Amino acid sequence: MKNKTKKLAKLERNRVSIFTDDLEHCYICKLHEFINPKDDIHEIFRGRNRINSMKYGLCIPICRFHHSKFTDDPILEKEWKIIGQQKFMEVYEKTKEDFIDIFGKNYL
Repeated sequence: MKNKTKKLAKLERNRVSIFTDDLEHCYICKLHEFINPKDDIHEIFRGRNRINSMKYGLCIPICRFHHSKFTDDPILEKEWKIIGQQKFMEVYEKTKEDFIDIFGKNYL
């Protein structure tokens, strides 16, 4: 098993969200309070863009129930990638081309 780099471990510990300041409740249902909020934060862009998601705050706190829904439903995942790109462009005042340069794909 591959060890995490110090940089990745630090990003994971310091994750933030440009969607909400409340990292202690599920963003979807607002009901579940987390014992360890940092364990229940979902990066909208996964895989090779997971680090970029953490770096730019494209993360949302979600309960285990909704987390499994996200990972099992490609339509829901695509919807959130569109929302994530729109929010990124709004918050960071970037263009589609800037987003593509960072994330490698346009979802709009």
